[in-house]
Amino acid sequence: MRDELAEALLAKVMGWSDEEKARERPILQDFARYKYDEYQQYAPGRRFIESLALWLRQFKTLAERKVAYDFFRTRLIFISTAEIRHLVELAFPVVIQPGFIAKAAAALSVDPQRSKYVVSSPVYTQVLRQTLFLGLSDGARTDVFRRSHPQISNEQLWHAYDISDEKAASMHKKLKKALEQQLAREPTEDECKFHTLCLLDDFTASGTSYIRLEDGQWDGKIPKILQKLCEDNGALSKIFAKDDIEVVVCIYVAAHQAIEHIESDLKTFNFPKGRVRLKVVHALPPEARLRSPDDDKIIALAMDDRYFDKVVDDEHADVGGTSMRFGYADCRLPLILPHNAPNNSLYLLWGEYEQTFTGLFPRVSRHKRGG
Repeated sequence: MRDELAEALLAKVMGWSDEEKARERPILQDFARYKYDEYQQYAPGRRFIESLALWLRQFKTLAERKVAYDFFRTRLIFISTAEIRHLVELAFPVVIQPGFIAKAAAALSVDPQRSKYVVSSPVYTQVLRQTLFLGLSDGARTDVFRRSHPQISNEQLWHAYDISDEKAASMHKKLKKALEQQLAREPTEDECKFHTLCLLDDFTASGTSYIRLEDGQWDGKIPKILQKLCEDNGALSKIFAKDDIEVVVCIYVAAHQAIEHIESDLKTFNFPKGRVRLKVVHALPPEARLRSPDDDKIIALAMDDRYFDKVVDDEHADVGGTSMRFGYADCRLPLILPHNAPNNSLYLLWGEYEQTFTGLFPRVSRHKRGG
């Protein structure tokens, strides 16, 4: 009954004829069942079609509602939980493992195209075991990553990049024990160190939380981790090789803007102990970003003060350098993730429940405003 009321409200808000209702209703029901009802930040009891009707009702004219509806129907990118999981499962074989195969093949002096031969070799097994996998956020889904790839030991994967001395010592002890079994001898000091660091995360739109130059100083997750690798007696540096370290930043979904930013900054960042590479499982095309003239109508709505709450332009938004109307760091994305709408997307999509405009997929902010 609630769905029927929501559909009736939607038809009234949009001024649909019986023919238009008959055309749009099954499409919206399929959208809701297939993806949109799984959005995790809807208010209790609320689902997609009700949220759509209430979202559209906020626009003052029918013409504006039609612009917003057309934007949702033609431009929205919603990455479902199943799709994210699939990308996590693809991460190792598609973007991470080829580097390990190339490294082992070079040590074996064979063509990396002989992947079956290389992967079955003791050299490859050692290369893999000397790799530490760390999550950069909860979105890394390290539990799914681990279960999807049983060849990776639980003792070489951790859900966070901040490792205690005790955890590091335990990882080092287990690495040494595993190599003793693999090599059938006592491993050398260098052998029982990690040589590759793989950093996992789910999504980036701007890339600035990973690396940025601020007031002449490097900031972000990547510089902080690389600095830990260079500390004289740090928990992380003690379990890694002294040099020739390979750092792989693996992101499941990344916007074109973020890829350009991270790769550009990595070129100028000095990491004396090795190399850093960015690997992306699914790169959003440049066309995903809203642009003129194709998206002028929805851009005009986003610029309208009636549909924006200036409270979101706070000190956190200042880091991105622009207003949050078009998302953090002016990313202008029409993208939604199932657990929470990213603030890099258009504000019209994610305005929070307590704000003057509520988005189609209201976001829950990590930063509490007002103290």
